[in-house]
Amino acid sequence: MSWWQRALGYEPIPAPPHVFGLDARRLRYGQFVRDRQGFRLRGWREAALPADAFHSGLLGGPLRDPAAFQEVVGGLIRGSLAGKGLKEASLVLPDAWLRVSFSEITDVPRQAQARDEVLRWKLRRLVPFRIDELRVSAVEVAPLPVQEEPRRLMLGFGVEQLLAQIEDAFAANGVRLGRITNSSLALLSAVELPVSSGFAAMAAIVQVETEGYTLIFARNGEPVLHRFKAFTGGMQDAAHAGYVTRDLKLTRNFLDEHFAGAPLGPVLLLAPPEAEPLWLDRLQEGLGSSVAPVDGRHLPSLRSEDPVAPSWRELAPMLGAVRQEIA
Repeated sequence: MSWWQRALGYEPIPAPPHVFGLDARRLRYGQFVRDRQGFRLRGWREAALPADAFHSGLLGGPLRDPAAFQEVVGGLIRGSLAGKGLKEASLVLPDAWLRVSFSEITDVPRQAQARDEVLRWKLRRLVPFRIDELRVSAVEVAPLPVQEEPRRLMLGFGVEQLLAQIEDAFAANGVRLGRITNSSLALLSAVELPVSSGFAAMAAIVQVETEGYTLIFARNGEPVLHRFKAFTGGMQDAAHAGYVTRDLKLTRNFLDEHFAGAPLGPVLLLAPPEAEPLWLDRLQEGLGSSVAPVDGRHLPSLRSEDPVAPSWRELAPMLGAVRQEIA
């Protein structure tokens, strides 16, 4: 459920307990059940995809063989504990496939077509992609203290053909994808960040994936800045490390300018184990704050009933998708 919808008084509806995670290599499925102690992981399954399952592209590319992908989806559903009862689910995609940007705006049209035209016009001025090939959505977030327009939107966008192919594959197997989110926004919903009714500290989450890294700054759980940077070389490359550090310092300067006096609170890192030490050093130097890897201490209680449950690194974004609420 968006902050905008909550502000308008809509009642939240819990997201379904079924979550799929998809990237260029694997399709994963988890079933998370809420109880008084937190969450229980009732089942976990995954299936490998062919190395060339998707066309390449800066925002991901469409499926090469939609029928083959549909079979993979069906096999994973049939092999799950939920079986025929799996009718609705959420989907978590890589940040490289589902991007985020922000824009100021005076007013948002109520009529769907007019609203879509305004969002696309805004996005065309912000990103170097063919806007007519994208699916675009938005939620309203808190305005920056120094912005010119009275309202601020968080825009989400991805390749329409890719998203439609994925939805069709699930629909052919009797599953409706009610929410599609990216990994970093799902992770933001998963972690337990401090909430304050006063002058809240800024919290930061950094997620490192194969295609790039994402930096989110949030106050009271709401994103105020979301930046995805694609990798142009290996994560261990020395020149690339310098580029990342400079980018982090520029980001910190932006926040100091727009949120003068707001302290930077916890910085949490979700990265592959082999990259974690390098990124801990990069983030501490670039942001000037202490950094901690995401682990069970930062997440709600989760007990696994599946003997092959994966690590926290894989579970956290999918758990976050379950914690999100929908209108």
